[in-house]
Amino acid sequence: YADANTLNFVRPGLVLKVTKASIASDGTITATILATDKQGLALDRLGVQTPGALSISCVAAYIPQGQKQYVAYTTRVQTSPITNKSATQAGTDSGGKWAGPAADGSYTYTFGTKAPTNFDTNATHTVGCQASRTLTDFDLGTNYATSLFNFVPSGAPVTTVREVIKNQSCNKCHDDLAFHGGSRRGLEYCILCHTPQTTEPATGNTVDMKVMIHKIHMGSQLPSVLAKGTYK
Repeated sequence: YADANTLNFVRPGLVLKVTKASIASDGTITATILATDKQGLALDRLGVQTPGALSISCVAAYIPQGQKQYVAYTTRVQTSPITNKSATQAGTDSGGKWAGPAADGSYTYTFGTKAPTNFDTNATHTVGCQASRTLTDFDLGTNYATSLFNFVPSGAPVTTVREVIKNQSCNKCHDDLAFHGGSRRGLEYCILCHTPQTTEPATGNTVDMKVMIHKIHMGSQLPSVLAKGTYK
C-alpha cells in the first residue's frame, strides 16, 4: 500500500474524454482529448508537470449509410509470424501529431491517416481513444481508460449508432471488459476494430465482433463445431 503522502502527490487514476472531433474537406481527422486524474486535475501527456506519462492511441471509423457496422479508416497490414501470410486489419492510428496543451489541459491529435476525399459527410463517424498512465515508478501500476466521440462531419445530429449489446451486460461476467493487455476497454471501443474488414492472417478467419463473440461463447453448441469445424 502506498502511504498517504505518495497518494496525495501522485493522485492516481485516469479519466479520458474525447471532447471534439472533425474531418476537414481534405480528409484530415482531428480530435480534442482531455485526460485527468479522478479528481479532475488535467494530466500532462509527457508526465513532466504531473506524475505518470500517458500513452494515447486513437481509432477513426464510420458507419456507412444503410449499414449497421463500422468501417475503420485506420488500418494496417498484419503479417502472421506463423505462416507469413498477411491481412488487412483495423487498428489504431500511426504517424499522427500532438499539439497542446490548451488552457483547459486538453490536447489536439491530428491523425496520420486521412479519410478519402470523397468521405460521406452525412454518415456517423466515431473517434475512439485508449490511454494508459504509467505509475510504476511509484509502485502504483498502470491506469487505463477509453473514450469515444460520435459525430456527423456535416454538423447534422447523430441519429445512427451501433449498440447491439451494452457494455454493462458483458461486465456481468467480465467485471471490466478489457483485452490486449488491458488497454482496450469497453465493447463500444472494441467494435471500432473488430469489424467485417478485419481478419486474422494465419487462418484467414474473421475477427468481426459478432462472429468472434458467438464462436467464443457458444463453443460446442455451434453448428459449425458440430460439423467438425474449427475457429482459431
